[in-house]
Amino acid sequence: MKSVYILAVFATACLFHAASAVAGISAGAGGMVLLPEQFSVVVGQKNITSQVVQEKMIRLRTTDRLMDIQLYGISANDSCVYRMVPYDDDWLPFQNGLMRLGEFPEGDYYLLVLTKKSDKVICNIPVQVKGGLFYGFRGYLIVFTFLGMGIVIFFWIRSFFLKKDKNRTVKYLENTVMRRTTQLQEVINQRELLLKEIHHRVKNNLQVISALLEMQAARTTDENVKAAIKEGQNRVLSIAFIHQNLYQHDDLKGVEINSFLRELTSHIRQVFERPGCPVEVVNEVPKFYLDIDSAIPLGLLINELLTNAYKYAFAGKNSGMIRIKIEDLGEGSYSFCFIDDGVGLPNDFDFTRSNTLGMKLIRQLSRQLAGNIYYKYDGGCKFELTFKNLNARSKML
Repeated sequence: MKSVYILAVFATACLFHAASAVAGISAGAGGMVLLPEQFSVVVGQKNITSQVVQEKMIRLRTTDRLMDIQLYGISANDSCVYRMVPYDDDWLPFQNGLMRLGEFPEGDYYLLVLTKKSDKVICNIPVQVKGGLFYGFRGYLIVFTFLGMGIVIFFWIRSFFLKKDKNRTVKYLENTVMRRTTQLQEVINQRELLLKEIHHRVKNNLQVISALLEMQAARTTDENVKAAIKEGQNRVLSIAFIHQNLYQHDDLKGVEINSFLRELTSHIRQVFERPGCPVEVVNEVPKFYLDIDSAIPLGLLINELLTNAYKYAFAGKNSGMIRIKIEDLGEGSYSFCFIDDGVGLPNDFDFTRSNTLGMKLIRQLSRQLAGNIYYKYDGGCKFELTFKNLNARSKML
């Protein structure tokens, strides 16, 4: 019992001595922490003493560049040192109770303070240093994340405006094309109207010439002269029918040959058909267009063949038949065939050497069409011609 009493007295004495040595140091969860009236902690311009007392530790950021810790109750004669464990390898001295600490890397530390006089630790404060938002790998990750997002947003905005500019450009081009198309269509319409008016005037002038020829024929009593004038009048009218065909159709790309032949054969029938001898004209020509430079010589050639057939082929007959065929051979080439069931040309008649105006016209007109016309008797006259349109003839030059 006596020994136990002695140990208790000794422990009490030791505790009293420790309390006087540290001038009021009390125990904390993380170590020994000074009372608020015994120290102050200033980080930068901010006093965090009350926060340290409450949390029993010092919390810092890696971005905190300066921390001042002032210990009170330490005289200028007291020689004190401190050490940030495990950052500092050696004990560092400080005077007048003021410790000025720089920045620390991220981690957990203990700030130890001791007096050389007593060689005892008078302060043991936990210090926790956390990296800022952009500290270390986390900082690089955040920076690169934001950089990547910035690049994505940049290209998205760029593509958005490029698409917007593209749509604006496309819309502008579409409007420009539509406007130019409208203008060109108006020009084309005006041109077509002008061409139709020209063909109309040419047709009227040719009819005037035909009328003049008819008046001239009426003033003569010579039947041969009248016949020659009438043939010339029919040639003029055949050209007039071509111009009439051009201005009557909406499409000015050429002469519609089928309708032109119907008009020409109707006129020739009215002029030359003899009473009591009806002539049937079979039109086996498909509906197609031929350029005017080819239609005029072809029309004059058919006019000559029709006129000769009506005048000479059916002499002594009560009826007759004429068949006209045109086939498209492709690549601008056509085959023409004129057949009648008349008496045919005389046996001693040389078609290739005949000097009559009509036959000479037929040969010359066939050459204008880059073809040669051939004749043979096959139950009547049969003329065959292979000719080319203007485009095909141009390629031959």
